[in-house]
Amino acid sequence: MTDEVAEKPVHAVLLVDDEPNILKALRRLLLSVEGYEVRVASSAAEGLHLLEQAPAAVVVSDQRMPEVTGAEFLEQVKKRWPETVRILLTGYADIEASIAAINQGEIFRYLTKPWDENEFLTTVRDAAQRYWLVQENKRLNGVVARQNVELQQWNARLKQRVLDQTASIRRKNDELTELNVRLQDTFDATIEAFSRLAELHDRHARAHAGKVADIALAMAEDLQLEQSMRETLRVAALLHDIGKIGIDREVLEKPYDYMTPDEQQDYETHPVRGQAAVDRVEALRDAGVLIRHHHENFDGSGFPDRLTEEAIPLGSRILALANGFDRLRHAAGDVPLEHTLMQLRQRLSIQYDPALYPALEGAVGTVYQAQVSPTAMVRMQLPVRDLREGMILEQDVTSGSGLLLLRRGSRLTLDDIEAILRYDRIDPIKEAVAVMAEKH
Repeated sequence: MTDEVAEKPVHAVLLVDDEPNILKALRRLLLSVEGYEVRVASSAAEGLHLLEQAPAAVVVSDQRMPEVTGAEFLEQVKKRWPETVRILLTGYADIEASIAAINQGEIFRYLTKPWDENEFLTTVRDAAQRYWLVQENKRLNGVVARQNVELQQWNARLKQRVLDQTASIRRKNDELTELNVRLQDTFDATIEAFSRLAELHDRHARAHAGKVADIALAMAEDLQLEQSMRETLRVAALLHDIGKIGIDREVLEKPYDYMTPDEQQDYETHPVRGQAAVDRVEALRDAGVLIRHHHENFDGSGFPDRLTEEAIPLGSRILALANGFDRLRHAAGDVPLEHTLMQLRQRLSIQYDPALYPALEGAVGTVYQAQVSPTAMVRMQLPVRDLREGMILEQDVTSGSGLLLLRRGSRLTLDDIEAILRYDRIDPIKEAVAVMAEKH
């Protein structure tokens, strides 16, 4: 795949008319300019035969021909070669036939006899340009489809390559606005993929990044942060542990206080490694700064730079609270939320910014309340093929190899179900899925 839009090719134009003199005149006119390969046919049957041998970008047909009219001929062309752009050549007396051609053959333009040469050349040029844009759009859509397949095989070595390809396609989106939406979805999927890779490396982090992101975004909404800051915070939350991929799993199994001095030193570099991992991507650099400082303590006892109070970026202070709460929650198990909040309050002004605590308290209530199952629902164990829109997950859904697909408490959408089924084909899900569904 190249990084540039493909050069415009020489376009094949088929002229169909039962009058040889008209064919010669039109052929000579088209060959007077560059960019066309001109074919001629004296009947509709001959025109269809030529198209079967090699499709054309543009077909120009006369309306009045024996046996088959131009409108009927163009209707057949539309059915068999819908991307070929169709032009009707007609006399002033054939207005009704022209209307039929528009309705039946969906022609691009119609020209009247005698034709104006400049108008004829302009019309054919516009038709060829339209055909080329359709083909180029198909080519670029193919590029995106191939990238989506590549994203399933992500590893550190492929990271920069895929991001470069994504960036390259974004430059092409000045011509193809619709494609820009698909590329944004691809970028978000890449962030999710990296987040899940980090969680696979640390068994204690299952669904952790997503929960931290939910809490951090709820805090950001309470604090009325700008949308750009919220997006940076979301990405930083999803990727905040990516630097742990470079740490031995046996070390990650230990509480920090039980690590050796060398292990602690290695562990304390993971925020720096996390920032370095995303720094090559310009769109992620602001998130990288938040990642670097999410283990700074409010009193200056944290790492890696021993920053204090307001010197710690606001986003990092939010991340620290969200991360700390979810870690405590995971360690405590199924206990009241207030118990976890009480533990966290004991670290205010030491580890966490006390001014942000009210936002955390509200965010926790919002996030965890959204995970409570309605009483009008029943619990079920279902195979993935029986999942339906509106069901609420009672457990995390993971692929056969352990990749987190959706978190507990998620309300299923059609897109969620489609994604789960797609993953099940690639990496079969081993267990039935526990859900809450409405009573019937």
